[in-house]
Amino acid sequence: MKTRIFGTECEYALMHYPEGTRPCGPFSHGLLLDRMKELTPLLVSSLASKGYTYAGEFLGNGGRFYIDRGGHPEYATPECSTLKDLVAHEKAGERIVLDLTTGAGALLADSGHAGTLRVFKNNTDSFGTTYGGHENYLVTPSAMQDIRALIPFLVTRQVIAGSGKVTAPHDGNSPVYQITQRADFVDRVFSDRTSEVRGIINLRKREIPREGQNRRLHIIVGDSNMSQYAIWLKIGTTSLILRLLEEGALGDAPELSSPVRALKGISRGLNCPIGLKGHTRKSTALDVQSLYWDRARRFCANNGATPDEKEILQQWAITLEGLEELRISPQTGLLEADPGNLKSKLDWVLKLWLIDRVHKAKGIGWDDYRSRLIDVLYHDLDPEAGLFNRCLQMQIADKVLDDEAIERALHEPPGDTRARIRGMIIQSSAGKNVEVVVENWEMVRIAANADKNGFEHPFRRLHRMSNRLDVRLLDPFLARDESLTAEVDGFLAAWG
Repeated sequence: MKTRIFGTECEYALMHYPEGTRPCGPFSHGLLLDRMKELTPLLVSSLASKGYTYAGEFLGNGGRFYIDRGGHPEYATPECSTLKDLVAHEKAGERIVLDLTTGAGALLADSGHAGTLRVFKNNTDSFGTTYGGHENYLVTPSAMQDIRALIPFLVTRQVIAGSGKVTAPHDGNSPVYQITQRADFVDRVFSDRTSEVRGIINLRKREIPREGQNRRLHIIVGDSNMSQYAIWLKIGTTSLILRLLEEGALGDAPELSSPVRALKGISRGLNCPIGLKGHTRKSTALDVQSLYWDRARRFCANNGATPDEKEILQQWAITLEGLEELRISPQTGLLEADPGNLKSKLDWVLKLWLIDRVHKAKGIGWDDYRSRLIDVLYHDLDPEAGLFNRCLQMQIADKVLDDEAIERALHEPPGDTRARIRGMIIQSSAGKNVEVVVENWEMVRIAANADKNGFEHPFRRLHRMSNRLDVRLLDPFLARDESLTAEVDGFLAAWG
């Protein structure tokens, strides 16, 4: 499948710092997780005041903003079919959540709770809680049958897509730096849940009606990335390997002896030896990634590649070469050499570089609270306090798209998926005398509230049932349907 639908879901962490305290990370002066449930509804209340069009949990840009069962605010991108669209909409999600946090902070102050409300895009807090950065891909049924061939790729992909983490001291040991935030919370390869037990891949079945392309692959092992490049490369390499899987080109993919153990080991050491079934010699994550890259290169040479795939192949190779040259001190755990300038591309390398600079400038070690402080502030979405955003402003971190693309994604859905129709309905219905209910990604219902003169029908429920329009968006690739658009416009003209 050269053209694929994909999207991401990011959960965010909220922390409120009362007036007079310094907002220096959620492990200092912050509220416990269970208090977050008191804060998150304020974000929903800010949607209208901040000028966003929405219908329930769905936004006019085609995405979805809602409160997850654990109390975390969550933003899901609309369905995207290009990598640049996906990056733009995930980064737009950050701006939307930050904007809503500002509005919620004002509501808190008005209610007598002065202070600062901050939001973080990471995957774990200092209380040992994890929250997700999930990925969704439209795949063929045959790919799901052979999905185990993807596991070694996902386990080792963290060397590209990890966000980095300073572990808290445990059992008297010193903190260590990990490549990924999620590895320690994964306890199996497959699961049908996303909390309590967590797999690399979630197998909760979800059919997406389109012949031959009707399964959602739900990956829950990855980190939420701040780096545009890391998001782009993570989704791009995964989508490319899925194409190989769908076309039967991964039949002899490497198989890990213990995927979960390898996941945790690689997180603690880039060159951690991992076992492959049928191999006596130990391999590394870079060895496995190089095997997948070479397979993808040969496949695209023989079968053709899209412009996105060609660029992904090239940058994947450059990134792997940079990782081969990366040097981390075995004594201090700090960055010794980065000749490939990966700090401009990968979150975990940039964060380690920042920690390295502070260690050397302040003469501190991993046990100092400032090491963990840098870890947390890296993910702060505040443009002034957030360390990644400061690096972006100082052009230390690379971009893959311009700010105009992100600004457009705040309010405009992608133009080549069903998100365009859903977003159009939400936007065109705003301020009209109708109620829009987006039941799920595939179903939108528009119901008339009253006639143009404000007359409320005495049998309101029956009236609404007979004067409503159900819009079914079963094809995720359907971005334009003139007859459907005319039907929606006609309904709104009649009842708006």
